[in-house]
Formats: sequence, C-alpha cells, structure tokens
Amino acid sequence: MSGAAMTSSTTNTLLKVLLISKQQQQRSPRRFFSLSSFFKRGEFRIPSHNSNKVCTPDDAVSLISANDTICVSGFVGQGSPDLILKALADRYEREFKEGIKVGGVKDLTILFGGGPGDWDSRGLNYLAKIPTGGTNNEQPANAAAKSMIKRSIGGHYGQVPLLGNLATSNQIEAWTLPMGSISRMIRAQATHSPGHITTVGLGTYVDPTPGIGVGGAANDMALASPLHQELVTKISIGFGPSADGMKDHYLMYKALPIQVAIIRATTADSSGNLSFEHESVLCDQRIIAAAAKNSGGVVLAQVKRICATGSLPSRSVGVPGAMVDCVCVVDESEHDIYHPMSYTKRNDPVLYGEIRSPAEDVPQMPLNERKIIARRASFGLKPGKVINLGIGLPEGIASVAGEEGQLQYITLTTEPGVFGGLPASGHEFGPASNADAIVEMNEMFDFYDGGGLDMCFLGAAQISPQGDVNVSRMSAEKLVGPGGFIDISQSTRNISFLCTFTAKGLDIDFDGEEGKITIVNDGKIKKFVNQVYEKTFSGEEAVRRGQKVYYVTERAVFRRTASHNVIELIEIAPGVDLQKDILDQMEFEPVVSPKLKQMDKRIFRHDRMEIELFGSLKDRVTYHEEDHVIFIDLTGISLASQDEVRWLGESLDLILQPITKERGPADVIVNYDGFDCKSGLEQAYADEVEALRSRHYKSVKRYSFNAFRRAKLKNMARVEAWDAKSLFREWDEDNSGTLSPLKLRTGIRETFGIRLKQVELDALCKDGVTLQNFTDILLEVMSKFE
Repeated sequence: MSGAAMTSSTTNTLLKVLLISKQQQQRSPRRFFSLSSFFKRGEFRIPSHNSNKVCTPDDAVSLISANDTICVSGFVGQGSPDLILKALADRYEREFKEGIKVGGVKDLTILFGGGPGDWDSRGLNYLAKIPTGGTNNEQPANAAAKSMIKRSIGGHYGQVPLLGNLATSNQIEAWTLPMGSISRMIRAQATHSPGHITTVGLGTYVDPTPGIGVGGAANDMALASPLHQELVTKISIGFGPSADGMKDHYLMYKALPIQVAIIRATTADSSGNLSFEHESVLCDQRIIAAAAKNSGGVVLAQVKRICATGSLPSRSVGVPGAMVDCVCVVDESEHDIYHPMSYTKRNDPVLYGEIRSPAEDVPQMPLNERKIIARRASFGLKPGKVINLGIGLPEGIASVAGEEGQLQYITLTTEPGVFGGLPASGHEFGPASNADAIVEMNEMFDFYDGGGLDMCFLGAAQISPQGDVNVSRMSAEKLVGPGGFIDISQSTRNISFLCTFTAKGLDIDFDGEEGKITIVNDGKIKKFVNQVYEKTFSGEEAVRRGQKVYYVTERAVFRRTASHNVIELIEIAPGVDLQKDILDQMEFEPVVSPKLKQMDKRIFRHDRMEIELFGSLKDRVTYHEEDHVIFIDLTGISLASQDEVRWLGESLDLILQPITKERGPADVIVNYDGFDCKSGLEQAYADEVEALRSRHYKSVKRYSFNAFRRAKLKNMARVEAWDAKSLFREWDEDNSGTLSPLKLRTGIRETFGIRLKQVELDALCKDGVTLQNFTDILLEVMSKFE
C-alpha cells in the first residue's frame, strides 16, 4: 500500500490493533517459525475470513490511549454502556497499581449529553477515578500516576455525582453546556464542520461575553484551560445590523475530534451492525459513532445479544457495521447489572415501543401545592399543541391534563427524541409509555431549536427581578448543569416556569370546598431573589426574542414583558395576603399590575375544574364572507350514540342555514383531528353528513389540525374589514406609536400563527411600522398564503 493510500483513520486504527497484538505477545511466549516452512506450504496467500468484531471488554478498552477524547451515549438513567465503562475503570486501577508510567489510560476528556448514571456509582461515575493511596487527601502510592480524567464536557451532571465532585473540587477541567448544543457539536465533528452555530445560550452563563457569562466553565481549572477560549465563542454573521438595530450574534460550540466512541445497542451481528429494539431512547449513538470514525478513532459498542451476520433487517440497523470496531456482549446472567433498560427498570416493552399498554387513567394527584401549580399552568393548554414538560413540578401537568380529559388532544415530547404518549417521571425520565414515535436526540433538538414546540413547562429554582431563572447550579459545592433547559426555553414561544413560592418548610392549608388557601408557614428558602446564582434563562433575552414568559406558583402568577424591566404580578390566590404572603417573601419588589386578578377558584377545589377545552359548537364554525368559505372544526368531538350523531347533524344544520339560505351552498373545510365516531355509528354519521352536503356544501375538504389552520389562513377575511386601530394598539404595549420589528413579529405569530424569517421582517420594517402603514404591511404578510 502506498503512503498516499494510507489514511489517518486507517493508520490510527492499525497502530491500536498492533498495540493489542504487542500486549498479547508480552503475556504469552513468542513462537518462531521457519520461513522455509511457509514457502513449502504456500502460505503467502492473504487469509480471507468473515469479519468478527466481537471481543472482550478488556480487549476493547485496550484501544484507548492517554489523552483520548471519549464520547459516551446514554440519557439520565437510560442506556448506559456500563460493561465497557467498568472495564475502562478497572484498567485504570490495574495500571495504577502496577505503576505504569508510559502510555496507560489517563488524562481523558469525557464528552456527554445526558450524563448516564444512577445517582450513585454506576454509569459515568465508574470513570471518576483519582490517583490516591486511599482517601483524597493521601499522597498517591504511584507519584507518577495521573487522574483518569483530565476534563469533562457535559449537559447534565445530576446523575453522575462522583464526576461532579471532581469538578467542584477543581481536580478536573469541567464545563456544563446545553444538551442540544453538545448533540450538534458531535454531529458537526462527524461532518468536519468547525462547530455548531446557534443562538441558544445567548444571555445565559454559557455566553462567553464578559459580564454576561463564563462560556459554560464550571470551575477555575476550566477558566484557565487553553480550550476555554475556543470551546464556546461569540460570532457575528451577516453584513450589517438587523432590523432591530442589533448585529446578528450567535454562539459557536466547537467541534472536538473524538478518538473513542462508547455506545450501547440491543443486538449486533459479528460484522458490527447494531439495532436498538430494546433501548427506550436513542441517544445519538449513530452520530457519536460517525464522529469518532471520521476523527480516525474507534467505536466500542455494548450489546446484550449477538445474531448471525446478515440476519438483521437493513431497516432495523441503527449503526452500520462499517462504523463499529468492537462489539462487547453482556452475558445474560449480568444483564441486570450491566445492561438493564434503565437503572430502575430491567425491561419495559411499553417504554421502548414493542407493545402498547391498555389505555389507563393517569393517576390523580392529591390536592396540594404541586397540583395547584400544575392546574394553573394547564390553563394554557390548547388542542393540537406540541409541548415539552420538564422534570419535577411540570410532570404534574400530564396528570392534570389526564384528569381534565385534555391529554389525548395534545402531543407531549421529551428531549431525547420521544413524541406522544405519557412521559415517564422521576429517575425514569426520558422515554414515554405508548409513544407515537422515537427519533434521535439531535433530531429532536433540531425540531425544538427551529421553533417546533408550541409551549413548554419547566421548573425554576431561583427567579430574579428581571425574570432570569436558575436551574443549573445552586452552589459552588454541587454541579448539576442545564440539560436541555436552555435549548427548550430559548426556542419556545410560550414558556411557563413552575415553582413553589418558598422551599424547605413550606406549609399550606387548603380549603378545597371554598377554593382558597392559607399560608401557615413559609419555607426558609426564598425563590424570588435579587440575583440568581447562575443564569440558565435570561429575561432580557426572552424580551428580545419576543417570547411570552409566565412564572406560576401556588399563590401568585407573574409575567415578564417589554413593558417593564422587572417581572409583573398579574394574579394572586384567594385567601392570600398580598403584602405578608407575597411581597414580604420576595427579595425584590415586582410591578403589581393595575389589573391584578384573583386566580380561578376552581384551581383550589377538590373537584375537577371542568375546563372547557373546545368551546361551543357554534364557536367552531367560522364563515369568511368574501370567499363564501365555511370552516368547521370538529377537533376532539367524540360521538358515542345515535342521539349524539343526530345532535351534531341537526346543530350544524341550524348553524349553517342562515349562511347558505342567503348565498347558496358554500365551500366547506372540516378539521377532523381527534374526531371519533364509535363503531356501529358509521352509517348514521354518513347519513347526517350527506344531508348537510346536499343542503349546504358546494365542495368539502377534510384536514387534520395544522393543515386546517393553514387552509383557514389562506382564506382569511380581508384585513381591511378588521379594526386595524385596535389591533395596532394591542400590539403596541408601551403606547409608543410605532411597532418594533420584534413587536410586529410577535403579534403576527400570536394572532395568525405565521412565523416570519429575519429577511422578511427586515423588508416589512424598512420604513418603520406605524398605524398609517400597518394595514398594508399585514396585507403583504397575508398575501404569502394566497
């Protein structure tokens, strides 16, 4: 082979394979053969055998060298490749005891997103090894030894406390970055791109701008590291200022070469093809493997079973064998230890989508502060919306939505790639029961960052006067990280942060009959503070982005808008004293709305709230006079008897008669998303529809939710028929007489569901937006749907 043909990837892999060969020679006597014997037997032919990549964990981790960057798959308690991780830790301990000074496994960089771990000693906790003779304060037995890990870059350390302790004690360099950005950093490395460019992280502690953030550095060693200046950088893209007078700033998360990928799958064949049928989430195994392979590195895969080469259907292969170097099979007797589905469940086919469980009611929450917060937050739920629920308090929204009959009309998602179903909670967070689809984590964050979420409900540990939120770190002694919080909170139009007003000792008396509460004792820890310890969400950045932000507690609701530079109190619970129970329990004074309202009493009662999610049938029929088009929204209607079928037909007939009597049959567009007609009623329903068609329909089209909404926009009534002055004043919150590009974009999105690109916004606002040109600008926007 010529030197030109020998790629760096081939060279690196060959050197590591030769290293294994050398180690094996050192362990066994060398055998010598006479060259003449080869001539006699004609053994100069190159042997040809089927590829067999199955090896022991010890042989697999022997491919890892000092200073390698290792990327590990897994999410929270799901899918950790523990057999390989433990083998790597055991190798370090053996070399440490033997006093190996040259080579060895040390000074590693660990790159991860979801931080797979069991909150104790497994997962990435296996790798938290330091060279001491016993305790952390003793002199190392081998003074030449170095720590196993030199640096860690991760999205969430909550499940890996031993690794977090190394960071907080300043024994390793450590960074905490948004999980979605780490996911795309890895993908960028696979394509040899310089990094992942995004607006996610601007204005938070991840922003490297002095006075704003620290570039994600978690300790002094990270701040002093040469890598710190390159890992997260702020850049400007474009040739001039944007429409709001600001340059277009972005953060670039540097792509890092990956020498070793450690991933987990369910099944492999001897050629290394991997499938994931018993994995509850897909934790970027494919892009991690591609990034390592394209960096000249090696890919180590852990599986729980092996199959014959070629027996895996090509459609089920998640990582091709061409990307995999070693396959380590966990013995069946050790599945519970090294390859359970998660750390809390050995196996659950409902969570990995092999079967669907019978439809069951979501367990109802008792009436307490958690349920009150979830109830108030759930007022924002709308049919057809795509939603993310954070871990902790936000999980209660699924329970409330189930209790109120709303769950089937919304789509819940989780950041590791799950659409639909009921998300698992607590230490099982990540997968969902009866999910509709499971995609890779990087693909889900593409969807999130592009604005795919309609709303999100997230937790909050601290809230500042400006509406900043901290969830990532509460003290220097404990490292947590943001997980997907920054990606989700900065990319979603409607955000609700949920928390109790105080913590550690909060005692509330609930009057479930009268619908009010009494604060018996407040907690020792205040949530509304002058300054958050770490800024995981920026209120100012949210205003700049045009987001709607609410802060929901058991006794009050706040919002952050462009009208004030501090949060505004807009609702107060019945039975609560404004001064004693709210203002005195805050370290700062919020703006109190002149229209301060009382929270709905239904929130505090034992009975169901009976929220009307869909309104009356008459409200579901919209007539556009100019086009003579009728829109009928049947979302969520379920017909279970002949009487209900007849009711629907007769009611629609009465509603449509005044329209078609004057102008004749109309074009009709119907939304059938979530509509259900029980078995046996099909013919009765068809008869009613035929009667309506013969009397009122010129033509009819049937759509699901988003297509229906778009069709409705395309046939929207003329803007001139609206009260443009009222609409302008509604969007002009500060009564300035002009609309900033941000206000215009926000208003158009909220009112019409239309997302404008920056170039479109620039063109619309080039001459400013005033009442005089407001109608013309809206007409131009609407023309895009003609």
